[in-house]
Amino acid sequence: MDAPSAANRNSRKAKRAEPNDPTATARSTRPAPTGSRAPRPNAKTQQIIQRVFNGTGGSLSSRIASGISGGAKAFKSTRPVNAPNTMTLQVQGLKSSKAASNEGGGLKELLTFLERKAQVVSKTARNIRIKKSSINGDFVYITASKEDAEEILKLNGFAFAGTSLNITEAPGDLPPASDNNMSSTALEVKDALRNVLSLRYDSGAKLLNLSSLGEDAGLNQMGFFSGESKPEKLFRALMAVCDGLFKTAQEKRAAVASVSLAGNSIDDVLQIMSLTETFPDLVNLDLSRNHFKDLKGLQKWRYRLRKLETLLLNENPIEAANPNYAAELTNWFPRLQNLSGIQVRTPEQVAAMEAAARPTPIPQHGADFRDINGVGEGFIKEFVSMYDVDRQNLAAKYYDNESTFSIAVINSSPHPQNNQPPGWGAYIKFSRNHNKITHTSTRIQRLFVGTNLIQSAWQQLPPTRHPDLLAEFNKYIIDCHPIHGLPDPSGASPVGVDGMIITMHGEFEDQEPGTIKTAKRSFSRTFLLGPGAPGRNPIRVISDMLSVRAFNPPPGSTPEPTVQPPNADLQQQMVIELCNRTGMTPEYSKFCLDGANWNFDQALVMFNEKRAQLPADAFVTTSQ
Repeated sequence: MDAPSAANRNSRKAKRAEPNDPTATARSTRPAPTGSRAPRPNAKTQQIIQRVFNGTGGSLSSRIASGISGGAKAFKSTRPVNAPNTMTLQVQGLKSSKAASNEGGGLKELLTFLERKAQVVSKTARNIRIKKSSINGDFVYITASKEDAEEILKLNGFAFAGTSLNITEAPGDLPPASDNNMSSTALEVKDALRNVLSLRYDSGAKLLNLSSLGEDAGLNQMGFFSGESKPEKLFRALMAVCDGLFKTAQEKRAAVASVSLAGNSIDDVLQIMSLTETFPDLVNLDLSRNHFKDLKGLQKWRYRLRKLETLLLNENPIEAANPNYAAELTNWFPRLQNLSGIQVRTPEQVAAMEAAARPTPIPQHGADFRDINGVGEGFIKEFVSMYDVDRQNLAAKYYDNESTFSIAVINSSPHPQNNQPPGWGAYIKFSRNHNKITHTSTRIQRLFVGTNLIQSAWQQLPPTRHPDLLAEFNKYIIDCHPIHGLPDPSGASPVGVDGMIITMHGEFEDQEPGTIKTAKRSFSRTFLLGPGAPGRNPIRVISDMLSVRAFNPPPGSTPEPTVQPPNADLQQQMVIELCNRTGMTPEYSKFCLDGANWNFDQALVMFNEKRAQLPADAFVTTSQ
């Protein structure tokens, strides 16, 4: 908000300007108190304003719609802590720092330090932003989004201006906002600003009219028309007071849909940036009769006010300087329909754009298997069977010293509610899930390169049994596509060679280490196949990425019915019968039946498959 220049400041500008500069002459002779220029507070009042918007946060029982009334006592209620999606932190150390002697007690310097340092420490590209702050006694209370607050908490113990900061989450019952520490004059100013907002609010239209602030009688009486401080601080104070009127974002949306800032000589939205923080869901905004001359003055709002439908920029220099500004602003604000009185979109167009932007499921048309001379089919058939029974020779045949293998455990995937997912202890130490493993060194360590490392990793993974690929093909979804430009292992083709990419989705059963209990899991596996090196197998696996997750039937398949275990008496009979047939102890017989879901025939099959791997104590000792 570019407020009118005071006479003394204008005179200095006139002295620096060229003698024949008519613009400088006009600005130097313009009287400050008149006109629609935004007010500049004097030094004393400016200090009070600083305390006003740094000390906001008192929750009010009243709303703008019923007027902003009552004295200072009405605003000494306890502040809400950690509203939805926000977190309030308690920072100690400002008073003992060297910055405490700065103007405003060093609060601005502390907030800047916390925002910038948290962004550096978190290594994030987004800006860390503190939404609210206040000083109470030895503590500074700051409010930010939960995501940003968690990053700021990492600065606990960091040095700031010669002292160590102690940053913790604020207790649930914060003391009242800093009204307790404000002077009577400051309270009067704060109350007067509330009264200004009350007089400028139209509850029927949900309009907050902040136009022509320089002509406001209340602000004139308060002396906001001199001094060298920045004019946007007055607007920040108004927004801070206004922000304290509401406990939730929904209350803001219900009370204020439109704001007018017409006739305030604003030339850059940076001067009124706090508007988008206080009312981010604004629907209608009037910026007419200001000094916007180009899009640069509006640039900082490009990704804000995403629900704005009406924007008035009438009687701004930009209309003549850039006649094509409307097309750019229409792209900036996705719901904009009315720009300076001209319809730029219809409600139907807005609805169609929003519908097109919503994520939609990828259409499922079954597997897309585009094989080349049966290579893909032959590889899949051999791989599935050999992986279950002979992993060492499988790796030796299809993998070479440049082949890579990785596994990712997806332990948060959806699964049927009646099935408790098994544990991941045997897999987790190999998992390379990038959502969990963020350190580069660990990611490199868990990428297995070369036949020997791949064989070693496979040997440590639990034994598996996949459904028969031909008899139970409905339990798989397999896609195969040709791919071009792969590295030629022979080096003969500089443009690369052809290969294929195969993606499998399916299920398998594995065996927990140390027991014979089995668990069913879902998996996805992606292979990148290419020609083998001269003298080796004609097909090689360039890359093999496996992800495992809790069992969930693939789309289009029919889940197996849940088999209810027999009653206790029948279970006991089955255990005795299995002991007689296998020679196992009752304990291991029960393990075997439990792993087969109490299917006696399947338990016998499992016993015959795993008999050689069972320890000696699994069998009943025959007395001599």
